[in-house]
Amino acid sequence: MIQEGLEYSYLTNGLMDVQLWVPYNDPTTLYYHLGDPGTYGMVGVVGPGIPRTRVERALCLCLMSFRAPLRDQGWRNAAKDDLPKWHSILDSDRAQTVLLELQQDLGSVDATPETTSPEQSTSENLPSSSPVTRGPRVTTRAAASCAPLSSPYHRESSSDSEADPTVSAGRKRRYSQVKSSPPTQRPTPRADRQGSQNGQSRSHDTPYCTQKCLLGLQQSGTLDPGCPNTKLHMLGGRVDHHLIGVADLVKKLKVQLDLDLDHNCTPTGPCGSSGAPFKITCATFGYTVIGKGTTSRLWKEVSPEADIYRVLQRAQGSAVPVFLGAINLAKTYFLHGAGGIRHMLLMGWGGESVGHTTLDKNVQNAISRSVKEIRQCGVVHQDLRPENILWNAELERALIIDFHLCTIDRRPRHRRSLAFKQSRNGSRERHSKRVRVI
Repeated sequence: MIQEGLEYSYLTNGLMDVQLWVPYNDPTTLYYHLGDPGTYGMVGVVGPGIPRTRVERALCLCLMSFRAPLRDQGWRNAAKDDLPKWHSILDSDRAQTVLLELQQDLGSVDATPETTSPEQSTSENLPSSSPVTRGPRVTTRAAASCAPLSSPYHRESSSDSEADPTVSAGRKRRYSQVKSSPPTQRPTPRADRQGSQNGQSRSHDTPYCTQKCLLGLQQSGTLDPGCPNTKLHMLGGRVDHHLIGVADLVKKLKVQLDLDLDHNCTPTGPCGSSGAPFKITCATFGYTVIGKGTTSRLWKEVSPEADIYRVLQRAQGSAVPVFLGAINLAKTYFLHGAGGIRHMLLMGWGGESVGHTTLDKNVQNAISRSVKEIRQCGVVHQDLRPENILWNAELERALIIDFHLCTIDRRPRHRRSLAFKQSRNGSRERHSKRVRVI
C-alpha cells in the first residue's frame, strides 16, 4: 500500500475479508476491519448504513477507493524511509543458499531469487516460524492513548501520546475504534491535502525536443528553429546556440529529480522487458526528453546500453535516438508493474513504435537503412521486434532502441559491410526460393 500509494486495500482468504486503511497523515498506523460472514445479517446488527453482505462491503470499499487519489512519490519515499522493515527467514544467508541450490536443481536460468530484490517489497510479512526481530512491536489492539505519533505527516502535538511512552511507532487499529477516538487524536487532513495527495502526475504537456535540437546540444552547436522548446532554451534571450552542454543538462536533471519526482517526470507508454519510459523536462531550460527508467535489479543488464550508444555516436539522430547520459536517482519512483525505478538512461524521443503504423515499402526501406547503419558501426541488435523500432516523423527515419541484448562485431568495417550484404542477399534468395516452391 505504501509503495503503490494506496489509501485503501483488501485481503481475503475466501472465508474472511480484511479491509485496510492507511491515513495520509500517519502511515505508521494501519486501520483494519475484519469481515466475518458469521457476524453480519444478525439481529444485533442494525442500521441502513452498515453493509451486511460480502458484496456490499467490497462495493463500499471500491467506491471509497475511487474517491481516494493516489499518493505522490514524495509521500511514498518519506513513508518508506520512516517505517520499519519486517525481515523474513528468507533474508538469511542459509536461506539464500538453499534457494540457489533449489533453482539450480530445477534448471533455472536466473540464479538470483526474486525474493531477495529490495525493489520487490520493503515490508515482507514475518512468518510464524521466524524468530522475533528487533524493532518496534506492532500491536493489533488500540491502546487507551493511541494518538498518531509526531511524524513528517502529522505535526500536531498530542498530550496523550506524550504522556504514554508505550505508544508503538507502528500499529493497526480497527475501523470501529476510529469513531471512539477523541477528536484531537484523529488524523486531520492538511490544508493542501488534495494537491499534495494526488499521486498521479501533474499536467505535463511540454512537447519533446527534436532530434536535431538534442544533437546540437550534444555537439555544442546551434539551436534548432524547428524545436518547439527553442524559446525556453534561450531563456528569453536572443541567442542562436545552446546555453548549456549535454553534461550540464544531465547534472541539472539529476538534481531536479533527486528533489522532486512528482513534477516534470511522467511515465509514458507501456513498460518494456528491461525498463519503462518517462517524459522528463528540465524545469530551467525546457529540454524535454525520454528517460528509460529501470530497477536496481535490472540496472546491471541495462547500464551497458550507455556504452553501446557511444559506439553508435555516428548513428545518433539518424538510426538511433540522440543519447544524453545516465543518472542514478536518490529516491525511488514507485511505478506499478515495473517496480522501484532507481536508474535512467536519458535520450531523445524517438517516435511511435512501428507496430502501431502500417509497414509500407517506405517504412521497410527505412528500417533496413537504419539496421545497416548500426551494423556498419559494429553493433548487432539481436532483438529487432516492432516494439524496439520507432518511426520518427521529424526525420522520416526508423530509429532503433533497446540495445541491452546486442553484440559487438569487432571485425574491420569493410568486412562487416561485406558480411551484412551477403546475409541480406542470402535471405532474399531463400525468400525467393520459398515463393517459387509455393
